Amino acid sequence: MLDNIPKGIKDNFLIVNKNIKYPTFPDKDFINSISEDPIFENYIEKNIKAAIDDFNKNFLYCKDSIIEIIIKNLHDMQEYCSKLNLKTVKYIFYFYINEKLAKFTENKFLKMPLDLNEISFDKIITDCSQSVKKFDELYKKEFKTEKEVDELKQNINPLIKKYNSLLKSENELGNIFVRMIKFLNKYFLIPFQEEIEKFKKISIFYEDSFFSSKKNEENEITLLNVLLYLKKLLSMDMYFYDYAILDKEDVGNLDENSEEWVNLKNYLVRIIPKNADDIKKYITESKNNLKFGFSLVSNLQADNSSFWLAYSGLKNLAYYKSYKNQSIIDSTKFQLTHGPERLLDLYIIFDKFKYFYSKTLPSIEYRRKIYVKKEMPPINKELIGKLLKFMKGESPNEVNNNETISNNNDLPLMFKDKIVDKKIKRNYVSLTILNKEKLYFKNEHKEESIFYPFLNIFQKVEKMKLTMKNNIKKNTLLIHIHGGGFIGSSTLIHEPYLRKWANNLGIPIIGINYSLAPKYPYPEGLNDLYQAYMWILRHSKDELNMDIKHIILSGDSAGGNLVFGLYNLLICLKEFDPKLMGDIIFPELLLLEYPVTYINVNNCSNSFLLSLNDVVFNPPNMSFSVESYRYDYNNDDDPFINCIKINDFLLERMRCKVRIFFGSSDVLRDDGLRLLYLLSKLNKDNKDKNQIDVRGYDVIYFWHGFIEIDEPYQEISRKLIFSEINEILSHI
Repeated sequence: MLDNIPKGIKDNFLIVNKNIKYPTFPDKDFINSISEDPIFENYIEKNIKAAIDDFNKNFLYCKDSIIEIIIKNLHDMQEYCSKLNLKTVKYIFYFYINEKLAKFTENKFLKMPLDLNEISFDKIITDCSQSVKKFDELYKKEFKTEKEVDELKQNINPLIKKYNSLLKSENELGNIFVRMIKFLNKYFLIPFQEEIEKFKKISIFYEDSFFSSKKNEENEITLLNVLLYLKKLLSMDMYFYDYAILDKEDVGNLDENSEEWVNLKNYLVRIIPKNADDIKKYITESKNNLKFGFSLVSNLQADNSSFWLAYSGLKNLAYYKSYKNQSIIDSTKFQLTHGPERLLDLYIIFDKFKYFYSKTLPSIEYRRKIYVKKEMPPINKELIGKLLKFMKGESPNEVNNNETISNNNDLPLMFKDKIVDKKIKRNYVSLTILNKEKLYFKNEHKEESIFYPFLNIFQKVEKMKLTMKNNIKKNTLLIHIHGGGFIGSSTLIHEPYLRKWANNLGIPIIGINYSLAPKYPYPEGLNDLYQAYMWILRHSKDELNMDIKHIILSGDSAGGNLVFGLYNLLICLKEFDPKLMGDIIFPELLLLEYPVTYINVNNCSNSFLLSLNDVVFNPPNMSFSVESYRYDYNNDDDPFINCIKINDFLLERMRCKVRIFFGSSDVLRDDGLRLLYLLSKLNKDNKDKNQIDVRGYDVIYFWHGFIEIDEPYQEISRKLIFSEINEILSHI
C-alpha cells in the first residue's frame, strides 16, 4: 500500500514509517510517576477539606469579579497563593480519580471479560471507594476534638497506601491511571506551581496606577495565569472519569509493537515537512496569533453595527500590535470570563464583519453564491431509523416516493446571489462556487466580439451572443464541507485556502453552507448536504452548464464527519430506494482532514487529553459543540453521525478512495487514527471481499486546523492534499 504514495508527497516530505512511537501521550518526556510520599501523612483531612473549600471559594470569586480582584484584591490573592500547597491539591484530585475509577469498576468493568490478573487491582479500587465514602462521611462533620481528627487520619492512611499500590501496579487499568497522573503533573500541576512561585515574589502596591506601569504588566500576567490554572483544575472534575477510563483496546492507547499496529502500519504514513525547523517556528507564531485573536474579539460586541464593528476591530488591531503585553492580558481575561456559548457570539461578530474580511482574501476570477432548492425527501430521524433497520435486514423496504419538502413544488430551482423572501429560505441550501475562470449559468451568454455594440449602431441586426459551455477540467468537481464544530463557520471563513485550491487545481469548488447547531441539530445539516449534492447531480448540467462526471468530497474537522456521513447515506439510499436515487454519481475520493469520527465526548483517547490544555479545543467547548449537534439523539450505532460505526452493509458497497489527514499534536489525532484502523482491519479480515483503498497521513508537529492556519501550513497541506487529488485526476 505504501508503495503507491504519490510522487508529490515523496518529493516534499520526509517519510518516517519506522519507530512511530505512538501511544499514550503527546510526548515521551514525562516525569516519573509519583512514588510513596511519607510527607503526605502530615496532611490531615481537615487540611484537605480546607484546601478544597479555599480552592472553590477563591476561584469562583475570581471568575465572577476578575477585574475587581486584579485591581483591588491583589494582596488577598497573593496571600491565598502563598498558602496554597500543591501537594495537597494533587492528592485531592487523585482521590477524586480513585472514586471515579471505582464507579467504573462497578458499572462497566465487571460487565466485560475479567482477567484474573486484574482482580487485585479491582480490589484496590473497591477498597479505595469504601475509604473515600468513609472519608466523605467524616469530613462533613465539624472538627471539635482531637479524637475525630485522629479518626479521620486513620481512615485516610489506608487510602494513601492503596493509592501508592495503584501507582505501582502493572495491569492495564493501573497503567492508564499512572499515565493520567503523569499528564496532570507535566501539563498542569508543575506549570501551576511555577506560576505560583513567581506570584509569591510579586511586590504589592495599592496605588490605583499599579497596573499602568509596564514594569508591573508581567505581574498582572502572572496573576491571570494563576487564575487560569485554577479554572482548568476546577473544571477537570467534570472530565476526570472519562479521561481516567480510556479504553485499553482503543488503537490510540496501544503500543506500536502490538498486533493491531502491525497491520495499521501498512496504511499509515508518518511524514515530516522538509522545512521542519521553520515549521516549529511557525507553530509558535500561530499559537501567539491565536491568543492575539482572542484579545481582539474580547473587546468586540456581537450586537454592534457592521461599521462600528469594523472601526473597533481596526482600532484594537493597532492597539494590540503596539502593546503585546496588553494582548496577552486581555486574551487571558477572555478565556477566564467566557464559556463555550461565546463561540456562537464569535460567529455572529464574524457575520457582521464578513464584508471587510472578504476583501483580505486571495483573488480569484470567479466566486458566486447561489441557493438551490431542496427537492428530495428530507433526511430526518424517522427516515434514519428506517435506514438503520433496512441495513440490518430487520424491516421491508418501506419507501414513499411521494414524500417531498412541503410547499416548495412551485418555487424556482435556484436563486442567484440572494433570497428576498425569508419565509422560503429554509427550502433552499446555500452554495458558494469558486473557480479560476469565469463560469456561465443557464441563459448567461458571452458577447462574441467587442465590436458587436458598434455593429448594432450601424446595422439594424440583433445583438449576436454566444452561449458558452463551461470548460471543466476532466469533468471533475470538488465539493467541500467546512468544519466549525457543527455550530459555526461557513465556506467564506475557509476561503483563504479554498481559493488557492481552486486556482491551483483548475477545477471548480462548491462549498455547501449547511444548517448549524444548536438551532438545527442532527440530522438537519446532513439533510442540507444530501439535498445540495442531489441538486448538483440533477441540475448542474442544465442550470450551471457543468457536465459533471467525477466528484471529490472534502471536509475538515466536523466537515470530515459530515463527508463520511453523507457518503454512507448515499450508499444506503441507493439500495433503499433505487428509483428515487436514479443513476447517482458517487464520489471517487474522500478527503478527510482531521475528522471527528465519534460524536461522543465521553469516548476519550490519549490525543483528546491535549484538549485539557488547548485554548480553543478545550473540553467545555468540545462538549458544547457535540451536545449542540447531537442534542437528544443517542443512537451510537448510527454510521451517518459516527463514522467508526460503519457496518458491513456499507463497507461491502464502498468503492471510493479514502484519505485521512491529521497532525501528531492534533486533539482529534486518535479520531482519524481510529477510522484508519477500522478500515485497515476490515481489509485484513475480509481479504476475499471488497478492499477499501484507504491511507492515513500523520503530519509531525502539526495541530488541529493546519490546512487553514497561516500560509506555511497551507502550502504544506496543498502539497500533501493536491498530490492525492492529482493522482485521481491522472487516472480519469
